[in-house]
Amino acid sequence: MGQSIEGIILAAGLSTRMGKPKLLLDMHGRPALWWVVRAALESELARIIVVLGPDSERITARLPDLEAASRLHIISNPQPERGMSSSLAAGLAHVDPTAAGALILLGDQPGITGAVINDLIAAFQGNAERIVAPTVQGRRTTPALFPRSLFPDLMRIRGDVGGREVLNRYPDRVVLVETGPYYDDTDMDTPADLEKLQMKFPGKKGE
Repeated sequence: MGQSIEGIILAAGLSTRMGKPKLLLDMHGRPALWWVVRAALESELARIIVVLGPDSERITARLPDLEAASRLHIISNPQPERGMSSSLAAGLAHVDPTAAGALILLGDQPGITGAVINDLIAAFQGNAERIVAPTVQGRRTTPALFPRSLFPDLMRIRGDVGGREVLNRYPDRVVLVETGPYYDDTDMDTPADLEKLQMKFPGKKGE
């Protein structure tokens, strides 16, 4: 059996560029965040921690069929205005002490799949000190899997950034996994991004 890895989905952003709560925007009958949570639940992650912000109650109400999953834990970031780093810290504080690492996912990347997540977990197994990140046609992207030994570094990050700062600090520990053939990593930051994603995933149906 491999090392236990947990997922942290950062979903407390204030959606300033979108102009409205983007995680609730419809993608084929489901909120955008639903697709990220479902992908995490379809993966080998031991637990999934979803960090929500001001719209936590409204978002949770839109995830009824996923919320009941025993591996899913929803928490709130009381200070989302402090940026993504505050959500990251909140999520890390809830990771089980026995977990070997944490995969940091973004709530606005509905193109993520369980297969991508499992490939990152597989690359991590056997070396508990490596950082694993995907690439799309050679371009490094998110999510990223960090070992427990780097949690203190991640907790010290400030501002509206995720784990990129720590990932760049330890280039010799980074393992990249090419996922281009089956992963669209588009961030859903603007209305144009949403339209692009809707067109890219015309066959996605809420189940």
